[in-house]
Amino acid sequence: MSFNESFGDKSFKNGIWTFQFNCMGGPCEILIETSEEQKADLVASRLYGEAKRIELKFSRYDKNSFIYKLNNSGGRRVTVDEETGHLLDFAFQCFKLSDGMFDISSGVLRKIWTFDCKDHVPTDEEVESIVSKIGMDN
Repeated sequence: MSFNESFGDKSFKNGIWTFQFNCMGGPCEILIETSEEQKADLVASRLYGEAKRIELKFSRYDKNSFIYKLNNSGGRRVTVDEETGHLLDFAFQCFKLSDGMFDISSGVLRKIWTFDCKDHVPTDEEVESIVSKIGMDN
């Protein structure tokens, strides 16, 4: 079974295979330089599988994912595996290096801001109620 039949779009141009699919809420693209279609399909399929594994593990919407459980832990201590620990360490480094501009804890803003181009702007009270939950340094 080829990548195209299973996952998304595939094309070949100038010696490069391009595989396109959606994952983690947006478009993804894999570029593989080889003339061998079977080899490109195999590599792309493995990379696609890894992207989907990560998407499932760290989805905030999937009730079985770690992130969903963390977000809904009510402040209780949560044990993390090694991969998640490294990812959180990296996110914290990005938070520090960006002076707080990169902040994975800001996702809670979706509770008051829908980002869907509707005219609703949260009230000052709504913002105040949620701002204390934002900031990796809290």
